[in-house]
Amino acid sequence: MSIYGGRRGWSDLNDVVQPVTRPRTVEAPARALQSDTDWTKVRRARPADYLLPLSEKWFDALPAEVAPCALASQFPRIVNVIVSQWNDHQNAPGLFEELLGDRRGGRAGFPSAVRRDLLNLQEFWYSGKLQLR
Repeated sequence: MSIYGGRRGWSDLNDVVQPVTRPRTVEAPARALQSDTDWTKVRRARPADYLLPLSEKWFDALPAEVAPCALASQFPRIVNVIVSQWNDHQNAPGLFEELLGDRRGGRAGFPSAVRRDLLNLQEFWYSGKLQLR
């Protein structure tokens, strides 16, 4: 007996429950799978390609012999990432390893002046002379 006064059994469930249908999968266009696809237009957000205010403050606080001029002028977004991790003693070493190493193989790497800046920054970071506030 139902609370609504009618008598319903298992055979009456088809009147109430609709069958479950799975949505069809949409095939990806073949051109999206090509390796020469320009993914920069697909990104939702673009990294800041300029020094953020905190990065400028950090840059000004560095000694002149350590200031990464080539890195800041050619790859300001990487300077922003370094600044965001500068005080993180767990993740900063991994960031330097990621930037200076070739984990995927076959990467061209940074220009020599930028690589030199990264190595100087890494050495300065390990010295612990500059802490952001």
